[in-house]
Amino acid sequence: IAEDGGVATVTATLAHTHIRAVTVELGFSGTATLTEDYTRSDVQIVIPAGSLTGSVTVTAVQDTVYEGNETVVVDITGVTNGTENGSQQATTTIVDDDGPPTVTLTVDQATIAENGGVAMFRATLSHASTQPVTVDVAFTGTATLTDDYTRSSTQIVIAPLALSGSVTVTAVQDTVYEGNETVTAHIRAVMNGTENGVQQA
Repeated sequence: IAEDGGVATVTATLAHTHIRAVTVELGFSGTATLTEDYTRSDVQIVIPAGSLTGSVTVTAVQDTVYEGNETVVVDITGVTNGTENGSQQATTTIVDDDGPPTVTLTVDQATIAENGGVAMFRATLSHASTQPVTVDVAFTGTATLTDDYTRSSTQIVIAPLALSGSVTVTAVQDTVYEGNETVTAHIRAVMNGTENGVQQA
């Protein structure tokens, strides 16, 4: 079913009619989360006396989080005035319509002092994901690593459901005249997401 309000009907069918109402108790499992990913009309199916079928519905809930496709599994957990035919379950898959997030790279300081100045390079997602997003960062420019600056990491790991993460570059003081120098961060690769065009800061 579509994430945007898709509906699946789960039907219980009797082998033959009964003079009493048959109640089928249901259990819900799967990778989808109740309320956040779907709602259900009931947790039992009541088949009236003399009838052969009854049903409940599962309705997908729209969100803006990338989760991939998720399942709702419905099992019979008990039957009153009847018996389960072996082990019965039915599965519907909620088709995610969000897609993996794109990553944009920015820096909070366009210039920093040679005497310990710090610049933060931030990777921001277009929308949240239930998977961690790892952004590999390469550093180039006229400044030299260690001699002119240090960096906190070459990876930005954005936690599940978070929208951003960062690394820092710290200038190193020296007594050599070099003129102004640059540090440019580039996105080299993204895991569980895609680069938004060509990003550098």
